[in-house]
Amino acid sequence: MSDSLPNGYAYFRVGKHALLVVPHAVAVEAEAALELARQRKVDEQLAQRQAEDAQGPAQTIDATPAPPLTPGRAEQAAPGFHRVLPRYAELEDARANKDLNSKTSDIEVRLRLDQIQRQLLQRGPDRMIARPANWPAAMDELEQALPNFRAPIELLRDTLALADAASTSVRIPPMLLLGPPGVGKTYFSHRVAELLGAPHASIAFDQPSAGSQLRGSDKFWSNTETGLLFNLICLGEAANPVILLDELDKSCLGSNRREIDPLSQLHGVLEPQTARCITDISVDIEFDASLVTYIATANSIQGMGSPLVSRFEVFDIGPPDARDAVQVAGQVIQAVLQRLGLQDRMGFDRRCAYVLARLSPRRMHRMAERLIAAALRDQRTEVTESDVWAALALDPDGPRLH
Repeated sequence: MSDSLPNGYAYFRVGKHALLVVPHAVAVEAEAALELARQRKVDEQLAQRQAEDAQGPAQTIDATPAPPLTPGRAEQAAPGFHRVLPRYAELEDARANKDLNSKTSDIEVRLRLDQIQRQLLQRGPDRMIARPANWPAAMDELEQALPNFRAPIELLRDTLALADAASTSVRIPPMLLLGPPGVGKTYFSHRVAELLGAPHASIAFDQPSAGSQLRGSDKFWSNTETGLLFNLICLGEAANPVILLDELDKSCLGSNRREIDPLSQLHGVLEPQTARCITDISVDIEFDASLVTYIATANSIQGMGSPLVSRFEVFDIGPPDARDAVQVAGQVIQAVLQRLGLQDRMGFDRRCAYVLARLSPRRMHRMAERLIAAALRDQRTEVTESDVWAALALDPDGPRLH
């Protein structure tokens, strides 16, 4: 079929496969009519959702009850909460005037944005600030479990004490933990989130998708998704989640991939001033992410660049010494027993900790679980030193000594 047409004529598609040659004015009029029909369909679906909202709260958006939030028009958040949607009133006004999503005619995009905006309006502009009720005892417990992390734990103590004295929100400086694999860097981030009572998530920087995980993917892609920050804060419960930036140095090794630079997204979010006005690029909604706690891990800072490294408090983390390793092993045993709910049914010979101390913290956890499972299988209520040596002899990876 030739692409040349008589002057004043144009192709007009009918269905998926047929093309008609019609006068240009007719083609323009037909396209306008189709666009109007698509727009009406979207408006009808949005109107139906708004009618459902007026009848009562939606049942499928969020089963978790939201905390008592301050009204959107209040100037400040209530004590213990933080204003994460500073332009919430504009969002309310736009929805009341039916101006939301008017920039796009794509049905799927408009419906997706409508669902997200409904969730935000239901949840309100503020989120709670997670913090432990008795943080000094929590920090002591953390140091007993991870004695080789005394330096970053001291930073946590100082930050929490300062927030108490000044009656301000807790903002823990970004931390970069350097050290070999297996010394407990990832476990430390989990424990910090647990002790703070905050949500926890991680980004693996050795994965191709790391560049779009924090602040969302471009909204023009059909599979666009909101980022981790937006999901944890705006659609979550707390203003100060803990985010693990795992293996940060792996993103600096060089690649031919054409994804977003994984490290470029960090420069803004790690600075408190710019983090107060973060925009998720998938939905174009501004929010405050200035209270997020970032814990990054890496084997070294080589290739990361001084502008990025300067935004972190950097700590060199080595394996615990012999005495501390025994203490860590004892803590790991108790933690595993409590997690499994077996602390009253299963015990460990005290000499087991001396053998387990030869392993990295990561291997301690796995080995403790295996030893407990073997004892339960044999209908025993205690794990002995000989059990540990036997399990190490059968371990295909061998005992990973410090």
